[in-house]
Amino acid sequence: MNEQKSLLIVGCGDIGNGLAEIYLARGWCVQGMRRNTDKLASGITPLAADVRNPQSLAKLAPLRADYVVITLTPAGNGAEGYRAIFEEGLSNLLTAMVEPPRLVLFVSSTGVYAQAKNEWIDEQSATEPSRFSGQSLLCAERAVAATGWPYSNIRFGGIYGTGRLQMLNKVIDGDCAPPEPLHYSNRIHRDDCVGFLSHLIDLVEDQASIANCYIGVDDEPASIQDVQAWLAAELGVVYADNGQPVTRAGSKRCSNKRLRDSGYQMKYPTFRQGFVPVLNEWRKLKV
Repeated sequence: MNEQKSLLIVGCGDIGNGLAEIYLARGWCVQGMRRNTDKLASGITPLAADVRNPQSLAKLAPLRADYVVITLTPAGNGAEGYRAIFEEGLSNLLTAMVEPPRLVLFVSSTGVYAQAKNEWIDEQSATEPSRFSGQSLLCAERAVAATGWPYSNIRFGGIYGTGRLQMLNKVIDGDCAPPEPLHYSNRIHRDDCVGFLSHLIDLVEDQASIANCYIGVDDEPASIQDVQAWLAAELGVVYADNGQPVTRAGSKRCSNKRLRDSGYQMKYPTFRQGFVPVLNEWRKLKV
């Protein structure tokens, strides 16, 4: 009789719940750790804990998970909120985990790159983040690598999808970015975040090797101006560029070649396919 496989999802939110559904359907034991376990999907074994509180993590010591997926969110939008989770909190978490897993997947961000001149970026590009968010995420990546466990850091671009209507609301309000400066953005649909994490777990299950780092974006870096103009046409609203230039992230074009070379097939290769279900959701809400 085969031993039941186990998956621990730390910070189990929307993406974690989606990932859990895949492995629960396969008969795995899936544990979800978060402060409020009421938001865990049905079937997940709840673990109420806070990475900022080492005492609450004591329950992790006797656990042995084959796979650990870490999907943390900052405690606040400022530098201290990022440090509290991605530096101090992650250190607490890794210290509490005694049994080495077969694989740790850490969900990071393309924010670890500071490039801002429309350059093409891949996993070998320099990581010299100027913003506190990228700096804390890079510290977290290095902490995961320093465990000596098998790992991969997944640098997702901007995540969008069902339930995430911020971009549509900006377009409807005429709050689009001005024509200049041209700002390239990189995104990935929530379902592809789930799909790619599952793909990597499945590769390791099949004894295949994976890289220690992947950029998780779709096939087409697109300017925010092009995305918003397309959305305005789909929404049937006037495209008005009354918003401010994008300043929270540098303008760069991220390559997903390594992701593609791993054998993963994008569910939503570009924003045009990915925004269709988002637009459909918005239309239903307007009825």
